[in-house]
Amino acid sequence: MKIQNTIKFGFLLIIIAILCISDKVYAQTYQDLNATVIVEDQALPTDARERLRNFKQQVQDYLNRNKWHDEPIPTINCTFQFNFRTTNGFDLYETQLVVVAQREVYRVDKTEPIRYTTMFRILDERCNFSYQSSMQFIKNDVIFDPLLSLLNYYAYLIVGFDEDSYYPKGGTKYFQKALDICNKLITDKRGWTETGGGSKPSRLQLVQELTSVKFDDFRKGVFEYHWMGVDSLAINKNNAYQYIVKSLEKMSNIKKKEIKAFNVDIFFDTKYLEIADTFLDYGDKTIYDKLILIDPTHRSTYEEKKRQAR
Repeated sequence: MKIQNTIKFGFLLIIIAILCISDKVYAQTYQDLNATVIVEDQALPTDARERLRNFKQQVQDYLNRNKWHDEPIPTINCTFQFNFRTTNGFDLYETQLVVVAQREVYRVDKTEPIRYTTMFRILDERCNFSYQSSMQFIKNDVIFDPLLSLLNYYAYLIVGFDEDSYYPKGGTKYFQKALDICNKLITDKRGWTETGGGSKPSRLQLVQELTSVKFDDFRKGVFEYHWMGVDSLAINKNNAYQYIVKSLEKMSNIKKKEIKAFNVDIFFDTKYLEIADTFLDYGDKTIYDKLILIDPTHRSTYEEKKRQAR
C-alpha cells in the first residue's frame, strides 16, 4: 500500500512539473501584438538619423514583448510607421505616425489560406517626443512618457478594437486605459488634447467617442460587421450580408445625429475597399446604390465596383 501511494505521489509530482513547465514556456513565448515598425527619417539631417539607428528595434521589441490584454488572445498583426519631420538637433522629434491593425477572418476550414481584415488605419499627424537610445523601455501605465505613452495608447486601441470585433463592446476596459493615458498630466498637449486647428481628431477625442454611450451603436456595429458579417460569410452568406448592411447603416446613422463622428469616418476610410469587394458576388447590383447612400465619401469606388459586380 505504501509503495502504491509513493508511486501515485511521484506521478502527481511529474504531472505538476509538466504543467508548470508548460505554463512557463507559454508565458515566455506568448505575445499580444506582432508589431512591425517602419521608420522614415529622410527629412532629418544625417546626425539625427544616426541617433535614431536603434529606434526601430527598440520600439518593436517594446510593443511585442509587453502584455496589453488581460488574457491570452490570438496575436494581432499591426504596423507602426513613423515619418520623422523635424528635430531640435538633440533628442526632441516631431513625427507623423500611421498605425494599422489587422486580425484574421474566421475560417471554418482551417486548411484554407488565412485572410485578414484591417481593423483600422489611423494617421496621427502630431506626435512629439524625446528619444535617446539609452532610454529605458519599461511599460508603466501610471507615469506619463511622451513616447512610451504614445505606444501604450495605440496598443490599447488596437486591443480594444480587436475585442469589439468579437464581443459587443468587448474592448471597453482597453479604451478606458487609453482614455486614462490622455487624462494624465501632460506638458506638451499637442496631439493629445489639442488638435492644432486641423481636421484630424486629438487622441482624447478619439477615445472619448469610444467610451461615450452616444457611440454605442458604432461599437455594436463593429461587432456585427466582423463577427456576424465578415466572419460568418463562409457559414451563412445571405445572413452575413444582411448583418454587414445593417451594421453599416447603424454606423452611418450616427453621423446624422452627431456633429463629429471621427471613428465612423476612420472605419469607412479603412474599410470601403473591403466593403465594395465583399458585395461583388451579392447578386443584386443595386446594393451599391445603398452603399453610396451609407458612405457617400467613397462613391466613386462603389460605382466602379458596381460595374464589376457579377
